[in-house]
Amino acid sequence: MNVPQRHFGGFETGFSEIAPRLVDAGHRVTIYCRAGEYEPEWRVPEHKGVRLVYLPSPGGKNFSGVVSTLLATLHARLFAQHDLFFFVNVGMGHHCALARAMGKTVVMNVNGLDWTRAKWGPIARWYFRSAARMAIRVCNRLVTDAYAMQDFYRTEFRKDTTMIAYGAYVESSTNPALIHPFGLSPDSYYLIASRLIPENNPDLIVEAFFTFDSSKKLVIAGGANYDSPFHRRLRELAAQHPDRLILTGHINDQAVIKELHCNCFAYVHGHSVGGTNPALLKAMGYGNCILAFDTVFNREVLGDTGVFWPKDRDALARLMRDVEADPARVQSLRALPQRRILERYTWDKISQQYEELFLEVAGNGKGR
Repeated sequence: MNVPQRHFGGFETGFSEIAPRLVDAGHRVTIYCRAGEYEPEWRVPEHKGVRLVYLPSPGGKNFSGVVSTLLATLHARLFAQHDLFFFVNVGMGHHCALARAMGKTVVMNVNGLDWTRAKWGPIARWYFRSAARMAIRVCNRLVTDAYAMQDFYRTEFRKDTTMIAYGAYVESSTNPALIHPFGLSPDSYYLIASRLIPENNPDLIVEAFFTFDSSKKLVIAGGANYDSPFHRRLRELAAQHPDRLILTGHINDQAVIKELHCNCFAYVHGHSVGGTNPALLKAMGYGNCILAFDTVFNREVLGDTGVFWPKDRDALARLMRDVEADPARVQSLRALPQRRILERYTWDKISQQYEELFLEVAGNGKGR
C-alpha cells in the first residue's frame, strides 16, 4: 500500500525527501507519526525503507504536538535502539532535555522563531522561548535553516549552529487544464500559496491588489484553522468580486498546486518570519516571477532572482502595476529562480548535508 497523498508543513514534506535518501545511503531511519492524522488503513509500517511508528496525539491543536513528541521520545528510548534523536521545532526543547537525561545524542532543527509568531498568546510565547533556551543548553547540535537565522542565534543566544536549508524540485507545467475549474488561464492571475495567518501578510497583499485596476485576478490557495474579522472580510470580497478574487481553500492535491504555480503571472510571497521558507523554494522551483516581502531571510534565499516590497500597501500596488506593464521583465524573472535552486537547494545536496552532520555528531558520542 502507498502512503496516501497528504498535506504537511514544510519540514514534514522535507524529511519525506531526506529520510529515504538516508536509507539509500545505508542508515536505519524511524519517523514517529501522529496516529490521529492517519486513518487505520493508511498506517503503513514502512515507506521507501523508512520505518513509521504511529502514536496517539491527544491534546487538540494546542497540545497534540507536545504530547505526541513526549510519547515518541519515551517510545524511542524504551523500545528501540537509535544512535541519534532528531527533533524539529524549537518548541520541543524540553523534550530534548528529557532525551539527553536518558543518555541519548540529540540534534534539533529549530525551524524558526516561534515565540515571535502573532498567532500565539503570551503563555505560548513564554513556553517557546523557554524551550529555545533549553535546547541551546542541552542539544549536541542545533540546525538553523538560513545563514541569517544562524547569525540571530549567535547574536541573541551566543550559540553556534549548523546551517542546512530546505530543498525543492525544478518542474514545469504538464497539465494546465487542472487550473480550469477555478476559472483561470495561464498568465491571468497573481498567486498567494500559504496559510492565512498574520505574519504571511495576506491582508496587505489583498489591500494592495484592490487599490488599482489590475488586469489580473488574485488567487489565494490556502486555508486557516481559525476565523477572524480578516477572514470574514476576505470571504465578503470574494463574494463581491468573484471575477477578481478567488479563494481556493486548502488544496491537498500537489499536482493542482504545481499547475497553479507554473501558470501564474506572478507569485506574491508575504512571509515575514522564519528562515528559508519551503513555500518560497517551491515557487522558485516552479519558475515563478516572485514578488517577495523584504526580509533578510527572503533576500538570502532569492538573491537577485526576485523583486522585493516593503510593508506598505501602496508600494506593493506600484510594484504590481509595474510588472503588469513590463511582460519582458516578468519573463526574465521567471528564468532566474530555477537556476538558483539547482545551484543551492536540491534535495540531494540537502540530504548529504544532513547525513554528514548526523555522522559527525553520532561519531562524537555524547560530547558537545
